[in-house]
Amino acid sequence: MGNKRVVVQIMKKLKVDLEMVANAMEDVARIDMEYYLDKETGEVIFLPEEVSEYVEEEDENLREELPDWQKKDIKLAQEILFKNPDRYINIPEGAPCNGYDLMVEFAETIEDELLKEKLSIALDGKGAFRRFKNIIADYPDYREKWFTFRDERVNKKVIEWLNSMGIESV
Repeated sequence: MGNKRVVVQIMKKLKVDLEMVANAMEDVARIDMEYYLDKETGEVIFLPEEVSEYVEEEDENLREELPDWQKKDIKLAQEILFKNPDRYINIPEGAPCNGYDLMVEFAETIEDELLKEKLSIALDGKGAFRRFKNIIADYPDYREKWFTFRDERVNKKVIEWLNSMGIESV
C-alpha cells in the first residue's frame, strides 16, 4: 500500500462582481488600462496606464502638480505593484467565452423553427454578429433568453477562473 497525499485547496469566499470581472477580461486590447482583483475585498480595480508611468517616476515634484484623484490612483498603483503585490491578481485578458460560439449554441436551443432557421442563416459568414443582433431584436422574449443564456455562460467561466485562483464567489 502506497502513501496517498490529498491536497485540499482552501477557497476564500469573496463577494465579487462577476460582470465587472467579465468586462475586464473582455478588454483584450488593454491599450490604456490594467485590471486587478483585490483578494481581500473582491473589488475590481481599474488602473489607467498613465498612472503606471508616474508610479516609477522618482521626481516627487512632478507628482505634486497632479490632481488629487490621480495622486490617489498612483498611491493605489504603488500598493498593487510594489508594496502588497500578493494581495492583488491581475485579471487576464481574453473573453471568457467565444461570442460566436455562444450565438451558435443559443440558436440550437431555440424551439421556434422559423427563428432558428433565420439565426442559422444569419450566423453564416461575415457580419454574423450584427445579423444575429438585428434578428433577435425582433423577438423580445428570445432576446431576453439570449442575454440570460450569455450571462450564465460568461459567469460560469469567470467563476471557474476565480476558483482556479482559490476564490469562491458568494
